[in-house]
Amino acid sequence: MNKPKSIDQNSLVEKGRLQYFYHSPRSDLPIRDVLNDQKQGNKTEPHIEIGAENYWNACYQSNNIKPFIDSNEKYLFLFTNCMNKQLPEFFNKQFIVGYIKKGTFGDSPVNQTTSCNQKVSESHLFVKGETFLYDFKDALPLTAIGLEKRVRKKNVDETNTKIILNHFKGKKNILKDCVKEIKTLDKENITCLRVYSNKNCLYKDDCLRWKS
Repeated sequence: MNKPKSIDQNSLVEKGRLQYFYHSPRSDLPIRDVLNDQKQGNKTEPHIEIGAENYWNACYQSNNIKPFIDSNEKYLFLFTNCMNKQLPEFFNKQFIVGYIKKGTFGDSPVNQTTSCNQKVSESHLFVKGETFLYDFKDALPLTAIGLEKRVRKKNVDETNTKIILNHFKGKKNILKDCVKEIKTLDKENITCLRVYSNKNCLYKDDCLRWKS
């Protein structure tokens, strides 16, 4: 396996793309569905414990992550459909809840097929960087950047990137709270590569799941 590669930050511009993930209906925080409550699998992405996407599962490998890595886009904007019925103001609506600033990329420790990527014919790549997550009350509806229909991925131009970043300016990054919530729900560490797989996690010593 090759060592993860750094990305020249001077080559990046202020734009990005959207990346969808399944929300845990049991949580009022914007975390992935670690317990498979939506019957789409125990979700491992975004792997916020290490600030990465596409780290374990390659669902968005060819249609979003690899193009993002190859581009000069700086931000991977994370968005979800809130599924917690105890949050009626946000329930069943799509929100941008944070982003990953592209910093490094590399080969995943796992090279496997998934339900949405039946054949991995090339390196399974992940992207990693400084990560920001925000409470639903601080999240940005997709409609704020002109998206009325539901999407799973979409490029974000410089104008809308500025709208998103300005919206989150001054708001609290709750990344550590979200990791703590994942630990609380996923007690058996099913979505932890270090514990649940016989693969060697590249970031086991830096993972917030074990350090926070």
